[in-house]
Amino acid sequence: MLVNFISKCWFYFIEHKKFGKPLRYMLIGGICGMLDLLLLYVFVNYFHIWYLYAAITSFIIVLMIGYSGQKYFTFKNYKENYKEQLAVFFVVAGIGLIMNTFLMFLFVSLMNIWYILASIIVKFIILIWNYFPSLVYTTGVRKVGGGIIHNRNGGHSFPRRS
Repeated sequence: MLVNFISKCWFYFIEHKKFGKPLRYMLIGGICGMLDLLLLYVFVNYFHIWYLYAAITSFIIVLMIGYSGQKYFTFKNYKENYKEQLAVFFVVAGIGLIMNTFLMFLFVSLMNIWYILASIIVKFIILIWNYFPSLVYTTGVRKVGGGIIHNRNGGHSFPRRS
């Protein structure tokens, strides 16, 4: 009975029209963020890699897991035009990597914040940066004049309000 209740709650929130996509995005992002922190910690403390190299390496490792999770689970995109999507994803991720590296350096080396705490702060900043480009290029959703949202095929992604 408890499992059934949890299953219904999970389905309701994850598949909710308005909140499902952001919740799925946060779930995948949270999993990737935790994996990224774990790898960062292991690289620094067990392999004795400099925190900035470790941050770059863990970011890149988690990148493809995040791409697959966001594409198929969050945005439920099974289109075959993956080459264009992957190219845009790498541009967005590349900018995210530059932001990650710069902010880690800023927080750790210049502001003397512990590298794990700095990484958590940076992840929230990059989470916000990554959501909107990911939404546009994995689903084709774009906002146009008058606040109406269209997809690339010219149809409405959300019903118009009269």
